[in-house]
Amino acid sequence: MLPGNVGLAPMAGITDKAFRDICREFGAAFSFSEMISADGYVRGSSKTNELLPYDEELTAVQIFGSDLFTLSEAAAKLSERYRWIDLNAGCPVKKVVRKGAGGALIRDLERFREIVRELRKSVKGIFSVKTRLGWERNEFEKLYSILSEEGIDLVIVHARTVLQGFEGKADWKALGTLNLDGPPVLISGNIFSPEKAKEALIESNCQGVVVARGAIGRPWIFKQIKDFFIYGRYDTPSSAEILRTLLKHLDLLKRYKGESRAVKEFRKFIAGYTRDIPGSKRFRNDVMRIESFEALKESLKAFFEEQCII
Repeated sequence: MLPGNVGLAPMAGITDKAFRDICREFGAAFSFSEMISADGYVRGSSKTNELLPYDEELTAVQIFGSDLFTLSEAAAKLSERYRWIDLNAGCPVKKVVRKGAGGALIRDLERFREIVRELRKSVKGIFSVKTRLGWERNEFEKLYSILSEEGIDLVIVHARTVLQGFEGKADWKALGTLNLDGPPVLISGNIFSPEKAKEALIESNCQGVVVARGAIGRPWIFKQIKDFFIYGRYDTPSSAEILRTLLKHLDLLKRYKGESRAVKEFRKFIAGYTRDIPGSKRFRNDVMRIESFEALKESLKAFFEEQCII
C-alpha cells in the first residue's frame, strides 16, 4: 500500500506543506497533514482549509473530533478529494482530550469501535488510525482487534499511553509479543536516530516507522534511516548542506505563507537545525527577536559562516 516503510508523523503546528516538502526530498515515503478539525472543516472554516494538503502524493489528511456524525461527514467529504484519511485517536494534549477528541477516543473502546465503523463506511480510499497503547495502560491488543475487525487499512501507534503524554520511554517491546496479523502497524515514539528506528522495528515487530520530533530541524533523518537499514551506515550532513536545507525550508515557508508568517513559523525549527553547533544557544536567543525575513536569512548565513566551515 505504501511505497516505503519510513514516513513523517503528523504534528500540529509542525508538519505543514513546507516541512512535508523538505522531508519528502530527504526520503520520507509518506506524510500526514497537521490535525484537521472535523467540526471546522464541516463548518467551512478558512483556517481549517488552509491546513489541507494539495499537489501531494501519499499525504494523509488527519482528522480529529469527538462527535460521531461530524467526524463521519468530514471523512466522507474529504474522501471525495483525498485518497487517504487518518483518524487521530492518540493526541494527549489536554485541550484536545478535554473536548473528547484525540486520545480521549480510546477511553471508551465500545464507542471507539462505533466511531471507527462509521468512518470506515464514509472513507472511500485508504483509512488509517493513529493511536496509542491505551488510555492509562497497555490495551493495544484490544485496540488492534477492533481496528482489524472494522477493516482499517493501516494502524500507526505511538508506544506510550495517552496519560503518559511524552513522558518516559516509548515501550516498543509492548507490541513485540502481540499477534498483529491484521492490517500493517507502523511504530512511533522516541525515534530520534537511525539506530533507534531500527531498534524500534526489531523490538515492536512492526512493518514501518513514522518519525515525529526526531525530524524537526533534522529532515535528513529519513535518508539516514533508509541508508542504515540498507547499508548499515549513514552520512551526517555537512554544515553547508544544513545551511542549504534550512534556507530552502525558509524560502518554502515564504512561498506558502508569506514573509511575516515564515519568520514566526521558522522559529520552531531553529533549535533543530543549529543543534550541536558551537555558539548555537546564544544565537538562538538573539535570532528569536528578528522580525524581518531578509534579516533572519542573513543572520542564519552569518552564523554558519562564523561557526562552521562552509
